[in-house]
Amino acid sequence: MYSSDSALVLGPGGAVGTAWMAGLAHGLRGLGFDLGAADLIVGTSAGAIVGAALATGQDLARFTDPARGDGPRSPQPDPQRMGEVFAVLDAGLPPEEARRRVGRIALDAADPEAERVLVAARHRLVGADTWPAGCRLLIPAVAAGSGEPVVWDRDSGVSLAAAVAASSAFPGAAPPVSIGGRHYIDGALRAGANTDLAAGARTVVVVEPMARQAPEQDASAALGAETVVSLFPDEASAAALGTDPLDASAWVPAFQAGRLQAAAARELLAGAGAPA
Repeated sequence: MYSSDSALVLGPGGAVGTAWMAGLAHGLRGLGFDLGAADLIVGTSAGAIVGAALATGQDLARFTDPARGDGPRSPQPDPQRMGEVFAVLDAGLPPEEARRRVGRIALDAADPEAERVLVAARHRLVGADTWPAGCRLLIPAVAAGSGEPVVWDRDSGVSLAAAVAASSAFPGAAPPVSIGGRHYIDGALRAGANTDLAAGARTVVVVEPMARQAPEQDASAALGAETVVSLFPDEASAAALGTDPLDASAWVPAFQAGRLQAAAARELLAGAGAPA
C-alpha cells in the first residue's frame, strides 16, 4: 500500500485506449484539470504509456497522431498467438497458472530486435526515460517465465522506457521485454487495471478505456478511499474506439473523442470534489 492523498489509475486498452486516454487527459488539461497532478499514478499497459507521459509532464498533444512522425514503429501483432493467449485466459485456470501458460506462449516469440523496436517506440511516444520525482509512478508487469507479478517504481533500477514497454507487451501484440536477465509481459495480466495498488489514497480517479459502465461494486469501500471517480468511454467515444483495440486507423478518432469527452469528465470530477 502506498499512502497518498490522491491517486490516478490508468488501465489497459491497446493502441486505441492509449489514444483515448491521452485525448481525455489533454482535454482536461485544457480545462484546468491535470490528471498528472495526482500524488500516485498507477499505469498499466496502455495506462503505463499515458501515465508515464503525464507523470513526466509531457505535452500530450504529441499523442494526437504519432504515425505522422518519424521514428520506430511498434512490432506488428500476431493474431494467431493472441488467440492462443485468450484461449488460456478464458479457460478458467487459477490466475497463477494462467499467467505461467501465457508467459510460455510469450517466450516462444522472444525476439531481441523486435524488443528493441518496441522499447524505442514506447520511449518515443512517452517522450521521456527518466522516472518522475514529483509523484510516485507505479508500473506493473508479469515475469513471463514464472508468472510472478512485479511493480516497478523509480527505485527499482529499471529504465522508464523498458518498464513501459514491458507493461504494455501483451503476448501476440508485442514481444516480451528483457530486464535484468528475465522477460516480462503485460501488467494487465496481474490484475486488469491494478486498482488495488491505489489502496490507501483518499481520492482515486480510475480511467478504463475498455469499460463500458462504472463498476457495480463499491470501489470506495474496496480501496478504503473517501472518493472514487470512474471515467470510461461515453457512447461517442465507444463508437470511435471500435471493437479492435489494436486498430491503428482508429487512433486519431479515439484521441479526438477523448478530448471531446473531457468537458463532461471535468464536471464529474468537480462534482465529486476531486482535486485539480
